[in-house]
Amino acid sequence: MTVPRRELLAYLIGAGVAGTILIGPYTGRAVVTLLAPQSLPLTYVPFFLLPLLWGVWNWLRARLRLRLGSGGWGAYLGLLLALGVNALLAAEARWFTGALLLPIAIPALYYLLWAFVVGPLNEGLGVETDMEASTSARSRDAGA
Repeated sequence: MTVPRRELLAYLIGAGVAGTILIGPYTGRAVVTLLAPQSLPLTYVPFFLLPLLWGVWNWLRARLRLRLGSGGWGAYLGLLLALGVNALLAAEARWFTGALLLPIAIPALYYLLWAFVVGPLNEGLGVETDMEASTSARSRDAGA
């Protein structure tokens, strides 16, 4: 079984962007623990999984050939992750009321990152172009 080049490239774009921006959460975690040591238990979030999740999410977008824009697709990922973090915090008995903002803030941030970073990279490297061409070919074939 081989993975088409476009789908592999989609995975690498998603994972590469997420891996690059990981400096933000890791630096932020260090700053928060320095300024507010009592919040140390709240900083144990598995950020290292973000490149894997972003890569798979972008691969899934390329695989499904969705008409939904990159920003909206990224916002869905942000919503799923924010709800997952809330569930993780609740399961570990570390949930706090500020976590209610995550399902609003994370999808908004992800929308911007996917619309202005991942989406243009997909287009520039040919992932989106192939998706649009195949979608229009399928609709043309369906109409004939």
